[in-house]
Amino acid sequence: MTAFLKQSRKKGDIALRQVPLPMPGPGQVLIRTEAVGLCGSDIHAVNSHAGYEWLPERVVLGHEAVGIIHAVGPDVSSTRIGERVVPLAIDGCLNCSVCAGGTPQLCPQRDCLGLSFDGALADFFVLDAGRTVTIDNELSSSMAALVEPTGVAIHAVRQLSENLQGQRIIVSGPGPVGLLCGLFAEKLGADVELVGPLEGSQTRLDFASQLGFATVRGHEGIEGTRNGRPIDAWIEATGAAVVLETAVTLVRRGGTIVVPGLFGVLPHLDVNQLVRSEARLQGTYGYTRGDYGAATELLLANQERLASMVTEFPMESVLAAVEATEQTTVIKAVVVADWTTTRR
Repeated sequence: MTAFLKQSRKKGDIALRQVPLPMPGPGQVLIRTEAVGLCGSDIHAVNSHAGYEWLPERVVLGHEAVGIIHAVGPDVSSTRIGERVVPLAIDGCLNCSVCAGGTPQLCPQRDCLGLSFDGALADFFVLDAGRTVTIDNELSSSMAALVEPTGVAIHAVRQLSENLQGQRIIVSGPGPVGLLCGLFAEKLGADVELVGPLEGSQTRLDFASQLGFATVRGHEGIEGTRNGRPIDAWIEATGAAVVLETAVTLVRRGGTIVVPGLFGVLPHLDVNQLVRSEARLQGTYGYTRGDYGAATELLLANQERLASMVTEFPMESVLAAVEATEQTTVIKAVVVADWTTTRR
């Protein structure tokens, strides 16, 4: 079969190759890939950035996926063949106290599809049956591939409240996760503003405007958010140290800053400001199975609104999809298999 490999730990050592078809073992399923989204983690892996040294060599990338169960291994019912599923890309050991507490994404032994082991940027991929979630057939291929990043966004917003009615929320970072955070916060009643950098990302901010969000550009624009109503919460999805440092000074007393982004350069926070304003700084990582259900609902309700967020690429153009993601010339690149044309 065809697969997109990170061939070694060297920067940029990637290629589309022919590899043996994997076979499902006990408790596993073989999934025929329908579509796969690319994200920042894939770019970090491609470029061998710090924090990605542990990747195995010759690993097939891709974790934001949707596909059809094609075959099953021992101990899995054959009735699952033909089921449309998305993978829980991040999962824990399911045996420790952290997993038992309902947060397997925080398990010390957690792993990730397409990083820890072979992923979905291939004609087929293998996964434990328990790590698959049945997906609605009404979602297009590209929308279904967004369930995983939408789960990340929903998990982040849920660090705030299930009722955000009338709250002013700033989301910094108009990439896919930031946009989806804004969309879910809006659903919960918030007044959302999207913040982007002074240069670049205009397409993303334009799309945010199309979704109905107020947009802010550049550091001066961020400082301008001091005007008007107090900022109840800030979701920092850029991974830019200066933005988080600024957010700490802008959120209201007793407000909350939620951070789903990872940082290449660690920020220097004014902790005294946090203490004196009794603001809450909350990290958020991954998602739970319950977040996938809400993700599917959000995508179904906004499928037409979000359609132009996605740029589709065939598998043979996966290198172009990687370049477009790295250069942010698209909002969301999704690699779609040729056989899925009826779902697009």
